[in-house]
Amino acid sequence: MPLRSLLFVLNSTIFNHSIQRSMKDPQDSIITIRNLIYGRALLIKMELEKHGIPCFITNAPACEGCVELHLDESGSAVAYELLEHLRGASGLEKELAIKQLRKVRRILVPIDFSERSIKAAHYALELARTLKAEIKLLHVWFDNSAEVFVFNEMFAFQTNLAPVMREMEETAQKQLTDVCDILNQRIRLEKIKGVKIDYDLVRGASVGSILQIAEEYQPGLLVMGTRGKNKDSLQMIGSTTSKVMAKSKVPVMAVPENYNLSAFYKPHHIAYITHFDDHDFYALHQLIAFVKPFKAQVFCWHIKKESDAVIDRLRMKQIRDYFNATYSELTLECGLIEASDTVEAIETLVKEKEIDVIALILRRRNLLEQLLQPSLTKSLLYQSNIPMLVFSSDGVPE
Repeated sequence: MPLRSLLFVLNSTIFNHSIQRSMKDPQDSIITIRNLIYGRALLIKMELEKHGIPCFITNAPACEGCVELHLDESGSAVAYELLEHLRGASGLEKELAIKQLRKVRRILVPIDFSERSIKAAHYALELARTLKAEIKLLHVWFDNSAEVFVFNEMFAFQTNLAPVMREMEETAQKQLTDVCDILNQRIRLEKIKGVKIDYDLVRGASVGSILQIAEEYQPGLLVMGTRGKNKDSLQMIGSTTSKVMAKSKVPVMAVPENYNLSAFYKPHHIAYITHFDDHDFYALHQLIAFVKPFKAQVFCWHIKKESDAVIDRLRMKQIRDYFNATYSELTLECGLIEASDTVEAIETLVKEKEIDVIALILRRRNLLEQLLQPSLTKSLLYQSNIPMLVFSSDGVPE
């Protein structure tokens, strides 16, 4: 079991990886280490007992990989040190992440010929300049959902449908080749080496077609435009970019339409926002592999209204120590920030640290949570002036 799935949780009552303290006796808090295999849990238990720390195991052997080890909070530091020594499985995790991000030499850019999607294509070219990547432009020219309307119209209109469809396709083909020509002209004028532009024109539903082509093309990155800052909530609904993010196994770079592309150099300060998610280690491996050619500084921040100092410090230390040891050339700067408004706190830090890209994991949430509270990802997607790199938990190998 990769180390990323080992979570510290206070109290024996656990809900959605939350952290709670016993209300009966604050001094009698219990740490639960989750998602262990039985052999590893037994080994840690034996070591803890050698240190005089009482502990017990649950869920064994009912479910391999979901065993829980419970111990007194006073033993958390010892348990943390033991976990540091039992982290061998994360080597495979790193190998898988780097292998996947090597595919970033292929960038897929869905465009609908709006200003923001054209800007996303130019942003992709700026990335490809350093990555020496090939870019595929994708346009989905007909949404199948329109067929319900079309084929319920009068017969005369239906008989004229074929030439209309041919005209739509020809127009889309012309627009797509025009964008491709503009990018190729930049490549020639700016003498950009190692970058190739291709395109694909498909008919279908936009989100489904983008995901299907991504599955076939196997890019390391999707680059898409988004509306960005100061748009009302109604415009958030139905965004193709946010829908693709929710379903894509490939990291998505969202470029806001008000991003100042003329000021682009290359990403040099990148902030990763962690919720101490199960998939943080994998996402950070992906992120580091992606930014390595840019020689970027990576910041890792955890922001919440009330932080549990002991547990959050241990979690952040685990992340920092591991990645600083694994990537000797990297300095991962970590921080714990308490703030009532997460988005506002991120915007402040972005200005202070001159952040070029915000990165985070799109976490799965149930329908009730989605209705009651917009996700941080969606909030940032529509309020940020800088690009956002989103990793989906669906893209993490089990």
